Amino acid sequence: MYAFKLETLRSYHPQEGPRGKIGLPMGLNLYELLPFWHTFFTKLGFEVVTSPLSSRELYIRGQSTIPSDTVCFPAKLMHGHVDALIERGIQTIFYPCMSYNFDEKLGDNHYNCPVVAYYPEVIAANMADLRGLNFIHDYVGIHRKRDFPKKMHAILAQYFEGISLSEVKQAAKAAYAEYDAYMQKIRNKGDEMIAQARAEGKPIIILSGRPYHLDPEINHGIDKLITSLGAAVISEDVISAKETKFPVGVLNQWTYHARLYAAAEYIGNQKDMNLVQLVSFGCGVDAITTDEVRSILESHGKIYTQIKIDEITNLGAVKIRLRSLFAALEG
Repeated sequence: MYAFKLETLRSYHPQEGPRGKIGLPMGLNLYELLPFWHTFFTKLGFEVVTSPLSSRELYIRGQSTIPSDTVCFPAKLMHGHVDALIERGIQTIFYPCMSYNFDEKLGDNHYNCPVVAYYPEVIAANMADLRGLNFIHDYVGIHRKRDFPKKMHAILAQYFEGISLSEVKQAAKAAYAEYDAYMQKIRNKGDEMIAQARAEGKPIIILSGRPYHLDPEINHGIDKLITSLGAAVISEDVISAKETKFPVGVLNQWTYHARLYAAAEYIGNQKDMNLVQLVSFGCGVDAITTDEVRSILESHGKIYTQIKIDEITNLGAVKIRLRSLFAALEG
């Protein structure tokens, strides 16, 4: 599933547009929102250029502008992604602050975590090379479908001339439709994979984390390692939509976390499904999610497996952990 999602996102290619190029750094929430923003800006006549897939070299390139080593690795990578766009001569980079994500009706609210929501502010304050460029990092609320076009039009008017409100409305309509189609495509493919795994008698691992864990430099190929051990890999967003809101033991106010809890609850009644949670070392809120996911799983008699990932590339310990899980399941 991770490979399918990454391949789908990489199919959004730049199209020449009369309004010039606009860069999107491929990390954090812009991973899952690429279908939305790519469609939105393409419809407005921009050529949407994304930064390349993460690599060690890209990380090192942006390292000198990281103000704190305590933040999660996916956030640290954003410095390299922005730098890669600057290196390519992109004069306009779009990376908005977003307090809220889409409301999937699974939690008490639908925030992005503080790092995902406000990291553009950190980038703006610490990357001197952005001076003289258009770095659009205004506060945007795509969760408010009705007034998003009007608000977005006002933001764009600060940076560009001649973009009409009607153009923004049309672009927004196409963007929302594309995002919904992308998510449906992912869920349909996931259902196909689950059916195939069951037909072949394979165990199913719900490899759970955040949308940006698709990034090969972040997940270090753990998805492929699991498939090499004979299991199918499905992401949490495939099955979270099969659940409705249910009571949990924590304040459930983040969209990505609500998916984790819903996925854990769903597999409680699925004999052939088990969950592995990917966690970043620098993620403060995962101190909460890990305890709650464990609690939900153990209430259903399921084994909880956590894998901490960041700059570490040695998969030896990960392999031992996964083999232990499969041995326990067979026992």
